[in-house]
Amino acid sequence: MTTKLLEGKKALITGSRRGIGAGIAQLFAEHGADVGINDLARDEEAEKTISAIESLGQQTSWHQADIGNTEDRERMLDEFVAEHGRIDILVNNAVASADAHFTKITEEFWDKLVGHALKGYLFLAQGVVNRMVEHGHGGSIINISSVHSYRAWPHDTVYGIVKAGLNRMVMTMAHDLAGTGITANCVAPGYIDSRVLPETEEMDRGNDDYVGSALGFIASRRGGVPRDIAGACLFLASELGEYVNGQTITVDGGFLAGGVPQDYKPLEPGSGDPGAME
Repeated sequence: MTTKLLEGKKALITGSRRGIGAGIAQLFAEHGADVGINDLARDEEAEKTISAIESLGQQTSWHQADIGNTEDRERMLDEFVAEHGRIDILVNNAVASADAHFTKITEEFWDKLVGHALKGYLFLAQGVVNRMVEHGHGGSIINISSVHSYRAWPHDTVYGIVKAGLNRMVMTMAHDLAGTGITANCVAPGYIDSRVLPETEEMDRGNDDYVGSALGFIASRRGGVPRDIAGACLFLASELGEYVNGQTITVDGGFLAGGVPQDYKPLEPGSGDPGAME
């Protein structure tokens, strides 16, 4: 029988009605955690995730809230603790992802993305930490970052800043929370296929078509799936990861390692840019 690494734990995962968040919620439930599902709307995808967790015999709660909104955050935490008794794990996953050319970034665009995915993460984590300290059981804070925090893509200025900010945030959190038994870390996904797919096409998740031209740069030679990220979060949330603190773990199949594409052909000496590809 598989050891349940989170037996009896209470976990809140934001943005978890589908995709990466749902994958994390389901794996946590498989390992014995009771789970709070959060998102902006309770739709068919949310119902599927809730049903999947309940089928595992774990307690599930639904929390409709915008983590960028102060009142929503506080209400959600109060409701979660009222239902579960305490909170042991927070996974900050919800994000309003958007791209904009640098010359087209508006203050409204900046305020929305930063307010949701950086400010929202920080103050939700703060609220959770205060409750963890009050209960005296320690806990784990996990932020979902991105490879965009390390490498630039066109039009990702604000998104990259937000994700880099999360990496830096957990470093100081680890020091400020020293002695509380609370750890703070990030997981930075690479190319993760979190599309909504019909069950008949689930076997195609993470396939070559999704990854496209990036496949040659991924050392694992496949796209990622939500469970890849869930596994890293499970490690950090369990006793296995209790000595990991203030870190960002990249889960990208080796993409940022700078691997050479399969079809790379070296240039002849003196023929031009040594990093060019045909």
